[in-house]
Amino acid sequence: MTTQSQVIQVSPEFSDEQLLAICEAAEVLACKCPAYLVKLLQEVKEFRRYTHECMEKFPEDTATHEWLEQKSSEMELLLSKTIFEFLQKENFLDEENQLCLNQLYERTHAIAIGKIRA
Repeated sequence: MTTQSQVIQVSPEFSDEQLLAICEAAEVLACKCPAYLVKLLQEVKEFRRYTHECMEKFPEDTATHEWLEQKSSEMELLLSKTIFEFLQKENFLDEENQLCLNQLYERTHAIAIGKIRA
């Protein structure tokens, strides 16, 4: 994995690149909660983009798609905050909100190895 030694700056507004890096660092046989949350957020972001496209394709349904976009925006914010708080709670962020992907990878890797040996 190429992102293992990277340190990235994070905030509750994750970019697609940050989400991918977190997902890759956490994607091992152990607890997949970080990766699962990231995948959910990616899906919500994609749905939000899709609803915006629908507004252009189906102008007669704009009100419904605006409502869907607003709801997906609320979900996106909730999931982003959840991921950010999770990273804080698990002590993956330093005082400057930097995430060491290697630390996340090593921790999840150690948990996976422990489960295999058990």
